[in-house]
Amino acid sequence: MKMLGRLRYLLIEGFEVASLSGYDDQSGKGNAKILYIVRDEKGAPHLVSEIFDVDREEMEQCSKLFLSRMSGNGE
Repeated sequence: MKMLGRLRYLLIEGFEVASLSGYDDQSGKGNAKILYIVRDEKGAPHLVSEIFDVDREEMEQCSKLFLSRMSGNGE
């Protein structure tokens, strides 16, 4: 559950998570992505993406956590 752990870390540390994407792909190679914003020392935003191999269960957990945070309910 590497993507879920990474998402939790980013949210706890206050990163601006812009989006999650996941595909129900049989290959399992790089079928999910987290996009988040990192600000440099001048405050300029930079978009960072990280790719993960996930199964359906992990993607559902990531989606629930992300949507919960977006709605203000937190975890």
